[in-house]
Amino acid sequence: MLRRSRIYTLMTFLFLPSLTQANVISETVDDISESYEKCEELYEHIRKSECANSVFGLLGRMYFQVGVSFTERQVKFQNSETEEDVFILSSGLKPRPIFSVSLSDSYFGESNFGYGLGFSYFDDYAFEQIIKRGGGDNDKATVDLGTYSSMNVVAVSPTLFYSIGRNDSTPLRFLKVGLGLNFMYSAVRGTAYLTELETDTDCYNYGSAYVDGTVNDENEFKTLCDSTRFRETSFGSGFKVFLSGEWNRWEGTFASSLFLHRGRGDYRFVTQEVQIALSRKFEF
Repeated sequence: MLRRSRIYTLMTFLFLPSLTQANVISETVDDISESYEKCEELYEHIRKSECANSVFGLLGRMYFQVGVSFTERQVKFQNSETEEDVFILSSGLKPRPIFSVSLSDSYFGESNFGYGLGFSYFDDYAFEQIIKRGGGDNDKATVDLGTYSSMNVVAVSPTLFYSIGRNDSTPLRFLKVGLGLNFMYSAVRGTAYLTELETDTDCYNYGSAYVDGTVNDENEFKTLCDSTRFRETSFGSGFKVFLSGEWNRWEGTFASSLFLHRGRGDYRFVTQEVQIALSRKFEF
C-alpha cells in the first residue's frame, strides 16, 4: 500500500505542471478570442460612426477585390512617330488572379451617371511572338522562338460610367458600361526577334511566307532576323472600355485596355489587354 501511495504521489507531481500549463493555454486562447470579438465590435462601431462616415463621405467606401480573370495581353515595341511595330509578344489567353482596391462608386446627383477610382497591380509573362502581315485573323501567325517578356504594372484607373438598375428595389444588382483612364508605372524586360521591320527584307519576307503557310521552319527566324534584349521602367497612360454587372458584391466584367509605356528615344512599348473577369468585393 505504501508503495502504491508513493507511485500515485509521484505521478501527480509529474503531471500536475502539464495540466496547469494546459489550463493556462486554454485560458489564454479564451482571452484572445474574447479580445478579438471586442475588437471586431469596436471596428464595426467605428465603421458606422459619424466620424467614419464623414471621412468616407469624401473618399467613399473602400473595397478589396479578389478573383480570377481570363486575360490576353500583347506587348508591342513600336516606332513612336510612325506607330509601326518592330516586334509583338503575346501571353495567350489564360487564367490569372485579380488583386485590386477600389473606392465605392459616386453618382452625379440622382442620375445614373457616375464615376469611380480603382488601384490595381498585375505581372505577366509572354513566351510567344506574333508575326503580323495584315489586320485580319488570317494575316498573322503565332510562333515560339524561345523569346519572352516579363512585365510588372501598378495602375490607377479613374472611370466614368452609366449604370442600369441602381435605382430599383435591388441596389446591389446592376449593370454598368463605361470608359476610363489608366495611369501606371511599369517595368518591362525580355528578349525578342525583330520580325516586323520591313527594312530587313530577308526576315520580313520569310515572315510573310510563314503567315501564308508556304514555309514552316520556325528556326529560320533565328537565322534571318536580328534579336534584341530589352529592359525598361517608365511611367505611362492609357484608356479602357468596360461592361460589368454586379450582384451582392460579386462582379463580372468584360474590358479592353490599352497601356502606352513612355519609351526612350524613337521607340516605345504598347500593351493591349482583353479581359473577362469574375471577382468578389470585400469592404474595408
